[in-house]
Amino acid sequence: MTIISSQHYINWETVEEKMEQLKGKSNITIPCAYVGEIDGEEYAIQIDGHHTLVAARELGIEVEFDVHEDDEGLEGEALLDARYMDGDYYNVETSDPANDIFDLVW
Repeated sequence: MTIISSQHYINWETVEEKMEQLKGKSNITIPCAYVGEIDGEEYAIQIDGHHTLVAARELGIEVEFDVHEDDEGLEGEALLDARYMDGDYYNVETSDPANDIFDLVW
């Protein structure tokens, strides 16, 4: 399953705060909502924790993605439209928003 996001903006003050909060942790969980299958590929969208994910990567903390149904029951294009942030959708696991590197999906 491919985890995607459209949040490109990263606030480094927020990342630094998250890094302080994560010190001493060995792993974190990032919440995602199941989008469905598009062109034969299953997708889930990261719905929260973008700055926490950057902080965890900076600290070398293991990241797990918790995929569940959307809180509002949305799927597919309706979910993608409702959760759109500020840029094209990208693969979360192969991108690095902190360094403006995006593996775009659409």
